[in-house]
Amino acid sequence: MAALISSQPCTAEIRRLCADAVPDGMVVAPEPGAAVEQDFLLLRPHPTADDALFAQVCRADDHDLLIRFRNRDEQLVFEFWTNSFTGAATPDDRSADVLERHCAEQFPGDLRRFRTRIRRAVPAEADFTSSLQQTYVQDGVRMTDVTVTCTLDGDVLAGAWATYALPD
Repeated sequence: MAALISSQPCTAEIRRLCADAVPDGMVVAPEPGAAVEQDFLLLRPHPTADDALFAQVCRADDHDLLIRFRNRDEQLVFEFWTNSFTGAATPDDRSADVLERHCAEQFPGDLRRFRTRIRRAVPAEADFTSSLQQTYVQDGVRMTDVTVTCTLDGDVLAGAWATYALPD
């Protein structure tokens, strides 16, 4: 399994690894009228090229897909949950990447969790509003939670919630 590539958004690389892990033809779609949601949980530092990752794919029903990646020591490295998965890049995936990049530009640190809710694809001319929700210490590490809302002409297109481990 390929290692995460730090020059790409974490979410895009995780989705690529998931597409490699999910059996061909497995598709998950949101409930009719529901927003597309993705939740990324990054528990360990990014693997290196020498690290092997092993995927476990769990499909709960037609609307939920959970993929967990573990290292050789069976430690959970990251997991990805979504209610929409086709195995190919979609406008919703590109919207998640735009939201992640916006968060990374606004807030320093290592991404630990990133959740998106996308109602409509995010165009280049969209407006972003971001805010720091809280800063705290967890297991000796300074953390911060942030939110981003993406709008166009007053309509909310997408939202993101991110947790970062702050630099020392």
